[in-house]
Amino acid sequence: MRMSTLLIETIAENLDQRRLEFTKLRRVLLNYIGTPIEPAVIRMGIPMIYALWEGYIKEVCQLYLEYIEANVPCIVDLQPAILGYMWTSELRSLTGGLNFARKTAVASLALGSASAPVAFHNTEKEIDTKSNLKYSVLEDIANHLCLDISALTTWKFHLNALVNLRNNIAHGSRPTSLSYADFDEYSCNMVALMEAFEQVLCNAVNNRAFCNA
Repeated sequence: MRMSTLLIETIAENLDQRRLEFTKLRRVLLNYIGTPIEPAVIRMGIPMIYALWEGYIKEVCQLYLEYIEANVPCIVDLQPAILGYMWTSELRSLTGGLNFARKTAVASLALGSASAPVAFHNTEKEIDTKSNLKYSVLEDIANHLCLDISALTTWKFHLNALVNLRNNIAHGSRPTSLSYADFDEYSCNMVALMEAFEQVLCNAVNNRAFCNA
């Protein structure tokens, strides 16, 4: 079996597991519809939607990076954006500006790595969602990983609304009204967004969007 096929199947299985978790959550919450504690139970369910969303992005993007490591011979074959992402740890020390020593360090890194194999640090594989995976954060991740998410703008409002609601709940704020219908709407939107992101990853793998053509 081709590695690209295996990766796509693994990503699909990951999403299937998320769908199952959403189904389990629904079954639990349905027991409380129409009861005095329905709003409280729904408030507990909203952070779970976010957790499933964030966990999905972190896991499938890590699978994507591991695939790139295994299938791109050396770093000169990478797109500049993803090479820059791979060098995040090495370049972090340059945030104070470029002096002679730092310029020399960058040049040495470039010259010494021309034929080096692709290898991402664990910190880069972990995918930094800033624990606040709203649309702008997703865009930043996508830009670094050479993923075209232009087709995902349909869900921008829904994603940001979920993140804001989750943050408000986490900080102790109680929404004026929250019902099972709200939970179901957020769940359906996030599953649809994850399905769309799955297609983004599949396209990137099939088109080798991470490679310097």
